[in-house]
Amino acid sequence: MPVSILQLVLIAVIGYLWGSIPSGYWMGKLLRGQSFDIRDYGSHKMGATNVLRTLGKWPAAVVLFFDLSKGVLPTLAGLFLSFFYVGGWGPAVAGVAAMLGHCFPVFIGFKGGRGVMTGAGVMLLLSPLTFVLSGITAGSTIAISRYVSLGSIVGGLTSIICGVLWYVLGRLNPHFFASVSLPTMLYLVVGPGLVILFHYDNIKRLLAGNESKLGQKVPLEEGGTSSARA
Repeated sequence: MPVSILQLVLIAVIGYLWGSIPSGYWMGKLLRGQSFDIRDYGSHKMGATNVLRTLGKWPAAVVLFFDLSKGVLPTLAGLFLSFFYVGGWGPAVAGVAAMLGHCFPVFIGFKGGRGVMTGAGVMLLLSPLTFVLSGITAGSTIAISRYVSLGSIVGGLTSIICGVLWYVLGRLNPHFFASVSLPTMLYLVVGPGLVILFHYDNIKRLLAGNESKLGQKVPLEEGGTSSARA
């Protein structure tokens, strides 16, 4: 038992530190100079959506890819390095830790993003079908409403439903093609649950009818006073 706990602690630390790499923050510094902090603009987050709104399409694409990798790589370590597997708990722990690293990055004062793409990277490996279905519902919601935040929330709810459903169906039929283990099911509930929780401010704006839509730009000269949020 002590060895297993140590293994999980180690993979959690690895996941958290990798997740803490502030790609969106660094992209702003690279393109706008050392005095620029992307968290002073738009949603005050460092995720790909805010990068798109403040810096443009190709910087957002780079950040999106890197944020996805922050979920993929620690989870891969948990899946394929036997020392970190720990009965399937290692990948799930690594995934949650990577998300928390992205949302609360130690390198820039614990103020990061909302964990959507990092969490999606974990999901891609742990339950590809859930990843696809959540991507469809999230993408469709964004295409119809133009609200990225609403799409993220809907995708998160889809993931939670799928995680519980796949686990129950797998228990009823061990040969069910999409069955997931208990650790994976818990990740598919906890990870997307955190994403939804971290969108609490967006939910307030959606209910109030003043949430910003995809495609709206943030005037950089307005800095932290900008009202555009995502």
